[in-house]
Amino acid sequence: MDKLRVAMIGAGGRGMSHIRAIAGAPNIEFVAICDMVEAAAQPVVDEFGVPWVGSIEQLLADYEIDGCGVCVPTPSHYDTAMQVIEGGKHLVTEKPMAKSVKQAAEMVEAVESRGLVAAISYQLRFGPVYRKVKELCERIDPLQIIFARQRGMMGPKYLSHEPFDGIMDFISHDIDMIPFLAGREPKKVFATMGRDVWADVNAIEYIGAQIVLGEGPHRTVGVISSSQGGGGVPQRLDVVGRNGLAVANGNEVRYAIGPNPMPGQGRDTWNDAWMGEARDFTMDLYRHWAAACLDDSVALAPAATYRDGYNALLISLAMVQSGETGEVVDIAEYAASAE
Repeated sequence: MDKLRVAMIGAGGRGMSHIRAIAGAPNIEFVAICDMVEAAAQPVVDEFGVPWVGSIEQLLADYEIDGCGVCVPTPSHYDTAMQVIEGGKHLVTEKPMAKSVKQAAEMVEAVESRGLVAAISYQLRFGPVYRKVKELCERIDPLQIIFARQRGMMGPKYLSHEPFDGIMDFISHDIDMIPFLAGREPKKVFATMGRDVWADVNAIEYIGAQIVLGEGPHRTVGVISSSQGGGGVPQRLDVVGRNGLAVANGNEVRYAIGPNPMPGQGRDTWNDAWMGEARDFTMDLYRHWAAACLDDSVALAPAATYRDGYNALLISLAMVQSGETGEVVDIAEYAASAE
């Protein structure tokens, strides 16, 4: 089999990015669009010539598929994904993977027990800038990873009290990226945050967080600073390591490899620079996921596994709890209590 037969579940909003990725990936055959609302699916039917299917039950019963993309509202991720998993199909699920740690843990256990290839849609892992920074992190042994990404007010769809909405939706990729770049497990989280600063809707509108990863002398501190009041403020990613520095600003990565100079010693701060590109990398994710489904020897990495998605959800919900209580949250203790 040289192509993976894939259906898409969810036709609206972000779902179109998944649909275009599935339809455009050279090793995927786009089989069907599944959505409860026929009118929502009709543009997909018209553009791509695939049939509309009104339910997951019908999709699994009547269509010969190998896998699914899942892009439905976050509260429905668990139920939708579990139907696909119980049907024995590989899948890509939009982030965050679930509403709760308990749901995410069940999803991880379900895919691992069935030997399915399951990824979370953290497509920025395939972006050249982040791939370059990941490569550099493996050389410089990161001590600090700092994401400072601001934006203006988000649309009404995201302005809810839910812990995955507001600015938390915007920084979801940053939350995944910090352990990905560090290559270390999250241990503790401390955060401050604010609701109802600009819009009286109880949404999280700004947050600052420290995430401790790993243990001993090579642990890493990840820092996230973001708000919905910073539209126009430059966004950047800084990495400070034992053996160098890296800065990503837009599509440019500047870096220096080598020990931190002592007083009186000189070093060119930036040994080199590298330019990437800006586009939607969802097709890169789907192409790689399909390759891993078709060939057991192809690792799912660098794509985010369900276990990576579980860790990202843990960090995200721990950030919100810390922001609400003002206390440091131990990740292992939080996971045990949440499950």
